[in-house]
Amino acid sequence: MPEAQRRLALVVHFHQPVGNLESVMRHATRRCYLPFLETISEHPQVPWTLHYSGCLLRWLEANAPEVTLLLRRLIITGQVEMLTGGMEEPILASIPERDRAAQIERMSNHLRSTYQASPQGLWLTERVWEPELARTLAQSGVVYTVIDDSSLLAVGVPHEQLTGAFLTDFEGETVQLFPASRQLRYLIPYGHPDSVLAEIRKGPPGGLMVYADDGEKFGEWPHTHRQVYQRGWLERFLSAVEGAQDEGWLRAVQLGQAAAVAPEGRVHVPSCSYDEMMVWALPTPARRRLETALARLRRADPMGVLPYLRGAPWQGFLAKYPEVARLQQAMLRVSQKVALAGSPPPAVEELHLAQCNCAYWHGTFGGAYLTFLRLALWQHLVRAERAANQALGTAGGVGIEVGDFDADGFDEVRLQGPWGYATVAPQLGGQLVELISWEGEANLVAVMGRHQESYHLPEEGHGPVDQELELAPSEAPTVSGGQSLEFDQLEIGALRDCLDGQWLDQPYQYRVDADGVDLWWEDERLILRKSVRVQTDGLRVTYSVGSKTSRWQGGLVVEVRSCPWAPGRKADGAALRQTSSGWVVQQPGARAVLEVSPDDAAVVDGLTLLAQGSTLKGVEAMYQGVSVQVTWPITVSEDGAWTGELTLRPRR
Repeated sequence: MPEAQRRLALVVHFHQPVGNLESVMRHATRRCYLPFLETISEHPQVPWTLHYSGCLLRWLEANAPEVTLLLRRLIITGQVEMLTGGMEEPILASIPERDRAAQIERMSNHLRSTYQASPQGLWLTERVWEPELARTLAQSGVVYTVIDDSSLLAVGVPHEQLTGAFLTDFEGETVQLFPASRQLRYLIPYGHPDSVLAEIRKGPPGGLMVYADDGEKFGEWPHTHRQVYQRGWLERFLSAVEGAQDEGWLRAVQLGQAAAVAPEGRVHVPSCSYDEMMVWALPTPARRRLETALARLRRADPMGVLPYLRGAPWQGFLAKYPEVARLQQAMLRVSQKVALAGSPPPAVEELHLAQCNCAYWHGTFGGAYLTFLRLALWQHLVRAERAANQALGTAGGVGIEVGDFDADGFDEVRLQGPWGYATVAPQLGGQLVELISWEGEANLVAVMGRHQESYHLPEEGHGPVDQELELAPSEAPTVSGGQSLEFDQLEIGALRDCLDGQWLDQPYQYRVDADGVDLWWEDERLILRKSVRVQTDGLRVTYSVGSKTSRWQGGLVVEVRSCPWAPGRKADGAALRQTSSGWVVQQPGARAVLEVSPDDAAVVDGLTLLAQGSTLKGVEAMYQGVSVQVTWPITVSEDGAWTGELTLRPRR
């Protein structure tokens, strides 16, 4: 009697983020994207379900047409089924509903018009699921998507029942959820093809097993090109699948074919992502404790509780990294303005580019620590807001607004000039947390802090939670040369004040008038005042220090963190240079820089800011910007006052 047939769906996702370096794109095309399609095209009996992010597809269409022409041929012949998604690869849970629908519509339309594809399924960015997405997807014409099998195990679905899609709904709108196999994700493309088929054969007769993962592991990630192509792993795997199909016990299918089979049952899954992402989203102390617990349970789990022990949802990154939260809140605010302006297409396209996910989180990859990715998103946000202002007839407006612009529970003060605007946060010591240049298309104080991460700490008898070969970089707790790591305890922008050796990272009192904002801090001995005024070319900042008791002698240090914006280039090699009108943080090829011009009594120094961030190649020093420190020596008589001044100017 012939062996009952198992089904296998091969789902692969390809993506490169908005703002990525040209050299990276070309390297990935040469090492991964082209050879992958060439190899699978030689095995037409093995069907695939593929997803390409819109930002990657557009680049390939313009720069590597041989890839997209081959892709189109495979779609037309039926070997490849295409998945839709958000056009610019946003985490759908992080953006407004109107943008979710618009991004999916743009992507689906592009696939139909350019590739003659009719997508019914969707690739869920970073496999971040929210229950309400069932309604979003259903209303966008999406029938099915893929999440990790661990997300179903965590709500009590037995492993032996993970043999097909499950149906979920939100307010009666339904979508099918296919569970992607964790075991296959770890085996492909590292295990021997026979081991992969043996894992599939363990499944129940008639059942479906879904492999779904990033396509870059087929040649772009470290060591994978040699494994997949030079050593022939992909060729051998495809031949093995064909052999199993000839034997009759296996049938490779596309997700669309699998979706035609009745779902296994109903399920409701809470906010989730893949296991590693949910660990990364935790605050560092909690992450360390969870990693320890997971390592112990993987060795021995007599009660079978491991599937129910999970980390934080993706939104944990918004609490973990204030710089990411500020970017996301700015995106939400600009999205609202674009909608108010009637959603003009140029503004919508720029907004969607600013919603690309990669700079909104950090795990094994650089993510939020990659300055060129983060600043690229700010550039697209500035462009979107400028286009919306033009549609609303408010371009070039000046004025002052007060409101909680970042949803932190405190009001900020926004000072608008013809050059852009600055956001002052009284609760953060009167710092500038945004300095937007319309002409430079940049937020010139968008510097990522140096956060302490789990991989900076010594191991505690266990490895990192990342079990995949490609997710286990070498980790080191110190920088090269044995220097100790330095970490920031809070978000730092510009105009951070240090008086008498004490950083004043605490709420300031403030008063707003027609020209700007006055802020002050005081204790029993001293009072510091800071006045920020809008000028035609930037901001004029005046400081004064007074003594309440006796003569006082000390110093005031004002820190200004900035990173130049050089599109398409790594943010390194920047330095503080003196010009005829002040000090400028410059970098070759920079589109936008910040000029800091203090009065003659000040001493100016600069410090390069490096964050030690995890990458697939290990922990690397990642350039974040320059800390400009303006120091005034001060002597104040009893009841007297000292004054100093500096100007901040956005420049091209």
